[in-house]
Amino acid sequence: MKVNIVIPLYNEEKILEKSVNTLTDFLRQSTFPYDYSVTLADNASTDNSWGVCNKLTHKYSQVHCLKIKEKGKGLAVRTAWSKSDGDILVFMDADLASDLLFLRPLIDHIISGTSDITIGNRLGPKSKVISDKIMRRFASKIFNLMVRLILKSPFSDHQCGFKAISKEKFNLILPLLRENGWFFDTELIVASLVCGLRIKPIDIIWRDKGGSKISFFKDSIKMFISIFHLRWRLNNRL
Repeated sequence: MKVNIVIPLYNEEKILEKSVNTLTDFLRQSTFPYDYSVTLADNASTDNSWGVCNKLTHKYSQVHCLKIKEKGKGLAVRTAWSKSDGDILVFMDADLASDLLFLRPLIDHIISGTSDITIGNRLGPKSKVISDKIMRRFASKIFNLMVRLILKSPFSDHQCGFKAISKEKFNLILPLLRENGWFFDTELIVASLVCGLRIKPIDIIWRDKGGSKISFFKDSIKMFISIFHLRWRLNNRL
C-alpha cells in the first residue's frame, strides 16, 4: 500500500523546511511500515516557498512539488489528491499542529478496512488542544455546532487539517467537491456522509503554532455562509 501525504501551503517559506525535516525524520525513526511520498502543494505563494519546495525535493527522494497557480487550500489538496498514485491519501497542515503520533492510526484504520476516511478530532474525550486563543476556540465550537445542526453531521470537529481517505473513495466523492478554500475540510466530511462512507474520528493532540492565515472575522463569516451554501447545494441528498 502506498501512502501519499499532501501538505498544502501558501507563503510558508519560514516554516516549510523545518516541518518537512520533522515529518521525514519522524517517518524514518518510527519505522513507518508503508511506502510513502510527500507532495508539497504550493497554491500561488508569493514568497520563496517554491524555492524551498525545490530544495527539499533534492534533499529527499520521497518529496515532490506541485505548483498550483490559484490560491486555496481546498484547491491544493483536491488537485494533489487527483494527481496522486497513492492508495491512501493524507493531508496535513504545513505547521504540523496535529501531533504526528496520530498519523499511523489515521492510516491504519483505512488499510484495515474499518473505515473509508479518517479525520483528526480536536474535540474528542481523549483529545488535547494546546492553545491560548479563547475566542477562536469558542468560534470553532459554534461553527461545529452549526455544521451538526444544519448539515446533519454527527461529528465534533470538521475543520481539523489532518485527514486521510482511500484513493478509491476519494474518486467516488470527487464530483461533490467544489470548495477551493478553508471550508474544504467540512465539505469533504459532508460529501463522505452523503455517499455513505464510513468515517472514523481520531482523537488527537493539537498544538496551536501561531501564524494562522485565517482572518478571525472575515473568514469566519465566509465559513458560516459556506455552511448554508453547502446545505442548499446538497439539499436533496442530506
